[in-house]
Amino acid sequence: MMRRAVRAGWVAGLAWVWLGGCTVGPAFHAPRADMPAAWHDVSAHGGGVALVARPDPLWWRMFRDPVLDALVARAMAGNPGFEENAARVVQAREQEATQRAAGLPELGASARYTRERLGEAGLFSVLGGAGSGTGQPAFLGGIGGLTQGTDLYQVGFDASWELDLFGRVRRSVEQAHAQVAAQVARQGDARLTLQGDVVRAYLQWRAAQALLDLAGEVAAARARAVALRAFQRRLGLADGTDVDLARAALVRAQGQAAGFQRQAGQALNRLAILTGQPPGALDGPLAAVRPLPDPPPRVPVVLSAALARLRPDIRAAEADLHAATAGIGAAVAQLYPDITLSGQVGQRTLTLGSLADWGNTFYQFGPAISLPLFQGGRLRAAIRLARARQQEAALAYRQRVLDALGEVEDALVALRTDGAARESDRAAMASVTDRLALARTRYRDGTGDALAVLDARAELGGAGQDDIQARLAVLLDVVALCKATGGGWPEAGD
Repeated sequence: MMRRAVRAGWVAGLAWVWLGGCTVGPAFHAPRADMPAAWHDVSAHGGGVALVARPDPLWWRMFRDPVLDALVARAMAGNPGFEENAARVVQAREQEATQRAAGLPELGASARYTRERLGEAGLFSVLGGAGSGTGQPAFLGGIGGLTQGTDLYQVGFDASWELDLFGRVRRSVEQAHAQVAAQVARQGDARLTLQGDVVRAYLQWRAAQALLDLAGEVAAARARAVALRAFQRRLGLADGTDVDLARAALVRAQGQAAGFQRQAGQALNRLAILTGQPPGALDGPLAAVRPLPDPPPRVPVVLSAALARLRPDIRAAEADLHAATAGIGAAVAQLYPDITLSGQVGQRTLTLGSLADWGNTFYQFGPAISLPLFQGGRLRAAIRLARARQQEAALAYRQRVLDALGEVEDALVALRTDGAARESDRAAMASVTDRLALARTRYRDGTGDALAVLDARAELGGAGQDDIQARLAVLLDVVALCKATGGGWPEAGD
């Protein structure tokens, strides 16, 4: 009998090996992203952009600011939102490990002790005292000690193994693995977003510092103009309208300064939160004034064909499609039989001392099969649901690719147009600088007055503010372009 059982086990194992390659459901093939041969707006930039196969993962270092480098590193180490995404990756990996364990044999051990006694009155009173004159059944003496208390000891092992003949477990593992890849890609997207947010907030903070400094110069010039106009009025050289116009210009300058202070405070608070600190924590460390970085002479732009593998959100959408495709196979496999090999072996005895005797060994094992015959349409509905989810994931992937292409092209257009606007602002600033120099020369020569100098100085401060804001717009366009092209997020296998 033992040999027959072992032979049956070998047959079942060979059948599992033969049928193990039978995995139902569609196989996943990576979608082909429909990428253009070249970027539409790159040619209009001339030498302002540099096409690269892969950008620097530490792309923010192009601004050459050690304070910014330290802030990005601090954010990567202490931002709660980024750590939350890392926790989701851990959960996805453990879910994959759970699915993998479903395809492995299960082995358990057990030990049991029971005290049993047959109820004499309950079991034999129905026999009505047939037999001896004592009123008890004649065969009671043959039962012997069974009507007394009995000890029963049992130890053993049990095992079971669900043969994944039609790939239900394999598809579930494949689905869980794809979900891990999706979470890793989303963590990459969160990393890139965090880096971009820190760089943006830092640039806005430095721009606000410079704007506040210039706003103070403009307000000082406007205040001196008000005082001079008031003095001229007392001398009868100006009227009230001139004074009112000078005061209105001063009020506008003071209002601009208040707006720049608001921008500076919000940028500092944003930086503190991004680095995992409460608002106000960076007010002291970042109080020192540093110049706003200049845009790089050439901005790196990835080749259009590389975008799909460099953008983490596109990689996440592809992994979602893979998981949805594997989910179809897992749903289809529910229609097929489940075959499970199970067995038990152990020792069972009435005395603890004889527990190790071979004669007290018991065992049982064999295959079991279950086949769904009627589920009220639940299994078919699950398949249709899985196919609908795959279709949704495929459409989401296509939309994500289109959105990514649009973001890159929009960033290129913004970089080109804001760069042209900055050149205009710089030309205007040069013109105002010349006008201030001329006003000062005339004032020294006695052919001009101090008001012309003060007005030119205020205009120069305003032109400087325009230049700072134009430079900030270009810098933010560079950040947006780096983020839109993937920011050097590592490819699979790196």
